[in-house]
Amino acid sequence: MSTETDPKPVDPLVFWVSASLTLLFVLWAIVLPQSMERVIDAVFTWTTEGWGWLYLWTAFGLVIGCFVLMLTKLGDIKLGRPDDKPEFSNFAWFAMLFGSAIAAGIVFWGPAEPAYHTMSPPPYFGGDANTPQAGLDAMTYSFFHWGLSAWAIYVMLTVPLAHVCFTKGLPFRFSSAFYYVFGERVHGVLGKILDVFAVFATLGGLATTTGLVALQLSSGLKYQYGLVLPSGATYLIIGVLTASFTLAVYTGLEKGIKFIGNVNMWVFVAVFFFVLVFGPTLFLVNLTTSAIGQYVVHFLPMSLYTAPGVEGNWLGSWTVFYWAWWISWAPFVALFIARISKGRTIRQVVAATLILPTLADFLWYGVVGGAGIKFGVADVLSEHGVESAVFATAQHLPLTGILAVALIFLIATFFLTSANSAALALSMFVSGKEDPGKNLRAFWGVTLGAVAAVLAGTGSLQVIQTASIATAFPLMFLLLALLYGTFRGLSRVEVCGSTDD
Repeated sequence: MSTETDPKPVDPLVFWVSASLTLLFVLWAIVLPQSMERVIDAVFTWTTEGWGWLYLWTAFGLVIGCFVLMLTKLGDIKLGRPDDKPEFSNFAWFAMLFGSAIAAGIVFWGPAEPAYHTMSPPPYFGGDANTPQAGLDAMTYSFFHWGLSAWAIYVMLTVPLAHVCFTKGLPFRFSSAFYYVFGERVHGVLGKILDVFAVFATLGGLATTTGLVALQLSSGLKYQYGLVLPSGATYLIIGVLTASFTLAVYTGLEKGIKFIGNVNMWVFVAVFFFVLVFGPTLFLVNLTTSAIGQYVVHFLPMSLYTAPGVEGNWLGSWTVFYWAWWISWAPFVALFIARISKGRTIRQVVAATLILPTLADFLWYGVVGGAGIKFGVADVLSEHGVESAVFATAQHLPLTGILAVALIFLIATFFLTSANSAALALSMFVSGKEDPGKNLRAFWGVTLGAVAAVLAGTGSLQVIQTASIATAFPLMFLLLALLYGTFRGLSRVEVCGSTDD
């Protein structure tokens, strides 16, 4: 039953349980910060060292599932009724889904990860640091972390969610995606538990990004302009970001999120071409081409590489962290993409959410990350941290001042797009409505900022990263169940888009 006519603004159980537990977490972090950090560190070690292999299998299985959806007759199924038409132009649609799903992370890690792996080669490839081969291997692993595996996690949740909401009239909640797994039980207590999980995963995933963005903006102001911010500057930055995206999400989908999504996509394209044209162009083209080829050849073994016998927890700090980060983002990203994809076919959604963003990531990493490798910004990372890499890269290009402003703008607007989407999705989780009320959206915007502030306030990048890993762990098992349920449910649907009720 659709909830569009439901007079209740929220599901009381989902809302109050989620809000209360979130408040308790914030209070715990404020009153007993050392206790929180110890627990988070323990969770990080337990999940990454004991379950890293399952994260790898999950991501790999989802990639396979996506290609099956796209390349078989299931791809012809329409996400909506036969007469439903897309609500947004192709450009606006892609800009919103790309911006909501990738956010400022691509600006943060774009030049940082390739540079880091160049000076400290991943154990899968090994070899000597700071060599041409190390640069190629570093770029290949960056492609792997931001390629098909990442986007497949979003796709396999988006498709069943969009299908049941638009064809069966189920409410816009995370739990609705599991209709083909649990049937009518998603309307009961089980569904409410799933929605509470989704709220915490979203809070953990966005808190990770907010913390990274705050660190990067603070580092950028220091590195580029010599502004040494006081110890409380992180809270100020998060406060400004929170106020911005809360205002945007309060204005609604059409006015706020669509506008920001279009703007940051144009800036993204402009920065990409600027670096390509004014940077070491031939080097960037050759490196990107070679890395794509190496990615294709090594995709399967990299997908299942558990770093056996390697000292330390490299896998947990990189691949497992990324997979967990994507999983923690999946509930709100999938809900948002589903919400804006009415009237499109499964094949269109898979292509736009798996193939095109992967290619966009490759091009961005190949050019911006490749420029960082060529300019030798790895040395900067040791002194100023990974968050300074993008600004160190800009120092080697013309019009540095303008480019730095564009990068800061891009970081902020990409983040705002994701935060807008998350606040909207959280409101939908607890209300089930396609267009939840403004006050509810604003409440979750402020809540996102509060959780991010207490995590970023620790000053520890690992604590920030671990938030996503901890919240993603139970969702990993749900995604595996969903992989089976989606194919079982869609196989009963006729290609014309009617439902097998």
